[in-house]
Amino acid sequence: MQACYTGIDFGTSNCTAGWLENQEPVLAPLDADGPYLSSALYIEKNRSDDQDEDEPYINESLSRLLQQQTKVHLGQSAHQSYSSNPLAGVFIRSPKSMLGSRLTPAQSQIYRQICTLLLKDIKQKAELARGAELPYAVLGRPVHFQGIDGALGDDRAEAILRLAAQDVGFKEIQFAYEPVAAAVEYERSLTQEQLVLVVDIGGGTSDISLIRLGPKLAMQTDRSNDLLGHAGRRIGGVDMDIKLAIYGLMPLLGRGSLATTGRPLPNALFSDAVNIIDIQAQENFYREQSAAEIQSLIKLATDPHKVSRLLKLYQQHLSYYLVQKAEQAKIALAENAQVQVELSRLEAQLHQQIDLQMLDQAIYIELNGIKKLIEHSLASAAAKPDVIFLTGGASAAKGVIQLLQQLLPDVPLVHGDRFGSVGKGLCTIAARHFA
Repeated sequence: MQACYTGIDFGTSNCTAGWLENQEPVLAPLDADGPYLSSALYIEKNRSDDQDEDEPYINESLSRLLQQQTKVHLGQSAHQSYSSNPLAGVFIRSPKSMLGSRLTPAQSQIYRQICTLLLKDIKQKAELARGAELPYAVLGRPVHFQGIDGALGDDRAEAILRLAAQDVGFKEIQFAYEPVAAAVEYERSLTQEQLVLVVDIGGGTSDISLIRLGPKLAMQTDRSNDLLGHAGRRIGGVDMDIKLAIYGLMPLLGRGSLATTGRPLPNALFSDAVNIIDIQAQENFYREQSAAEIQSLIKLATDPHKVSRLLKLYQQHLSYYLVQKAEQAKIALAENAQVQVELSRLEAQLHQQIDLQMLDQAIYIELNGIKKLIEHSLASAAAKPDVIFLTGGASAAKGVIQLLQQLLPDVPLVHGDRFGSVGKGLCTIAARHFA
């Protein structure tokens, strides 16, 4: 008889689902033949509808589309649909990053529906791969989702996820902290006890945990006594992408340039344009009045051609495009000293060179925040780790590696499966809970 459970990593950037077979975690194919489903949706607009092209981009438009049950693309299909025709639908990336925000009741309902769409697809594909119904689930969650309202925001975010999981038919839902899940996955490789600093830097959050791991401890269901220190904040890879877009790419669209008065142009619209994880910023940028404001900036600017690119970004809804270009540059800089970013959708032959120094300057605040999390975890545990275990998509950034080497120069670094460690650990936790 097959176990009827699954462990789900509902990630900011990617999602996984799986279970144990012969005590080994198996991740189901969720997107084509791959185990990673990009946390992205593209909801097509119904062109037969008499919709107002200038209606707010997020609230009214998205709510109406969800009620109409128009066609929805998920994962790579969502990216492809957005790339081919951004104006034919509404693109949503990283919905998890919104969950702890101060959402209105209407916005909470929208994001519950969005999470339901993703979880429904994950559940169906996992059940198809497993050949059985999977009514029981352990979902991963960060220690802190957003941080604006502390524990209250965390509770709101978990409640939205729980309701969405119930909507798709899960009968029993448990939650597990993502850094603990990553630690559980690393623990399977150990032959002796170690103090491990788990550095989990995902798309939306950074969680740092000092935890005691070992083969004799692995069978214990309650690991609270082994978690010696922990700190977490809403700092993640998407924040880094946004900052790189603001400081590295937005100057091509006029950010930082001067008005004819000799004073700098105001920065608000440039920042709101790419702040894709702040629902209020996106609402503000894509409101109807923004077109007139950008036109005014064009008239004021000493280099109006640059600001005209911001108008095209607004008209073509290219916010995600610019952030994706920044993300691709950040990933490439893990292996290269500099990269060339091509932005042909804004203008033919438009490109920008970005190097490591520019990246480090752009994400300085994020790196400093991660440094404080590490220092807090070590101080609260009053202990030094034997090893550092790195996981999460943003953990490969050279700035993160250099930071850890500076803080703990004689502690070895172990790189886990950046995108799969949490999901695999959740498989083990789900098996222990439900099997």
